[in-house]
Amino acid sequence: MGKNLTYHHSMHTPQSYQLIDGTFTPEQARGILGAMVKSKIDFHALERQSQAERSGKTNHSEERLQALRTLDADLKSLCEKAQAAGAKLNVQGKIEITLED
Repeated sequence: MGKNLTYHHSMHTPQSYQLIDGTFTPEQARGILGAMVKSKIDFHALERQSQAERSGKTNHSEERLQALRTLDADLKSLCEKAQAAGAKLNVQGKIEITLED
């Protein structure tokens, strides 16, 4: 059984977490970032399918899927450029979470 959450005023304050923090080879960066983007693509693909089955509408998930595919291609290109230049990539990724009523 899950615990009941007691909502306190302070819980409405954004909570920040450092999800990624480091310098990586282009291959490592591509693996980490690619996995995150793929996870989001998979999520929105399922959402799109679910929306289509429920209402026939897929606008939000379809738009998000297109944006994520563009992001994935951009990240791949950036990693390829870094690889060609013999450079590493410093990746900083913060996630911020706020409880909403």
